[in-house]
Amino acid sequence: MKKIILILSAIVIVSCKNKESLNEETNILENTGNCGNSKSGKPLKKFATLKKMLENSGDFDKEVGTLKFISLDEKNLHVQISKPILENDLEKIKNEIVKRDIVYVAFQTFAQTDINELTITSIPDSNENPKKYFEEYKQTVKINREKAKEILKKYLESEDFSILYEEQNGMWLPSKSFSVLKFEKLNEVFDEIKNK
Repeated sequence: MKKIILILSAIVIVSCKNKESLNEETNILENTGNCGNSKSGKPLKKFATLKKMLENSGDFDKEVGTLKFISLDEKNLHVQISKPILENDLEKIKNEIVKRDIVYVAFQTFAQTDINELTITSIPDSNENPKKYFEEYKQTVKINREKAKEILKKYLESEDFSILYEEQNGMWLPSKSFSVLKFEKLNEVFDEIKNK
């Protein structure tokens, strides 16, 4: 039995090889759930379109006004997303919400679709009135898969977007690696996206 486990482990390590030493590969493998696969062997779910991915995730909602598809043209994809803020929140918090939403949707898109480029507009709305938007915090960025890979490599030492998710109880959820981009390195990641 140990021999079979060793052989399977070796196969997984070789398939996840990313020009790193064996120790680094083993750490990445342990931290990311077998290169984005679940314990059951099922890969991270992929979607054919941005619309299907965003509607499936439930993070933003068209009916509430937190999700708008400005353009679904494959050559000019553009989505608008909104998360609620409180008017008495600190300016820093309001700006971080906007940046975090952009980082989240950008890397979610590259992990769960084959899309190569998209434009994302993030504009917060009111916690009390979801139809009220705060234009002064609005940010729009365009990002492509190659730039996102560079960021992933720089901050997570990988070009595999699936490391951003892990399976928990049959559901794919953002991993600790995703939190590095969305929280620990948020400003640096956003600046790199914005100033491509």
